[in-house]
Amino acid sequence: MVKDFKDWGGCCKTIGVIVAVLLIILAGYYLVSIQEKIKQIEYIGGGMNTNVITVSKKGTVYATPDLAQISFSVITEEEEVGDAIKNNSEKSSAVIEILKAQGVSETDIKTTYFNVYPLYEWHKTDSADIYSTGTRVLVGYEATETIAVKVRDVEKIGSIIEGAVGAGANEVSDLRFVVENEEAFKAQARAKAIAEARAEAVQTAQSLGVKLGKIVSFTESSYTPYYESYKSATAVGMGGGSADSSITSGENKIEVTVNIVFGIR
Repeated sequence: MVKDFKDWGGCCKTIGVIVAVLLIILAGYYLVSIQEKIKQIEYIGGGMNTNVITVSKKGTVYATPDLAQISFSVITEEEEVGDAIKNNSEKSSAVIEILKAQGVSETDIKTTYFNVYPLYEWHKTDSADIYSTGTRVLVGYEATETIAVKVRDVEKIGSIIEGAVGAGANEVSDLRFVVENEEAFKAQARAKAIAEARAEAVQTAQSLGVKLGKIVSFTESSYTPYYESYKSATAVGMGGGSADSSITSGENKIEVTVNIVFGIR
């Protein structure tokens, strides 16, 4: 009996040691887990004990466009598909020749769309009966070619439009005045925004009685307005004065917004 009791007591001690070891391992696991979560919170929030100043500023510059982008469409309807393609091709070639004569480089002229599709009309069997059946009759074909053009002498855009329409372009669309080297102006806008953000952060830090530290994070976004004009040839000013008097390039506004987080100490 005494021997059994001793054996049982030894067994309990062994079990107690195992349980104690398991508890120590479990406690260590949870401690590491909690530390990892604290690190994640510090990473996401910039540090639980880190004080920061966040400033958002917008830098704006204005640039005169040095490039005009525009599209001309030539549309031809004929009874025969071959005639539609041939005549449309001839008019498109005439438009391209006019563009070249106006000083547009061949590398700045590009066909962006070409399509030929049939034209149908609905013919009723009995025109007097509104409920009569009918048939769809092929009456011809329509060929369309769209030419995208870059005009580097923006002062000539009016005369170029008139010349292209006179040569056979049926539609004029997507006229935009852009700044070709826009990145240089974005850099200027960015520098202005950063300088203003830093100046405001310094002033805020002085007001709070603290010192400005290193930059914790930096993000930026840019915006350039999209300008569009002239949806069809009728908007060019045909039948009246020259298109030169109604088209102006103006200036493009280029904006860069920066968001800077400064540490303080």
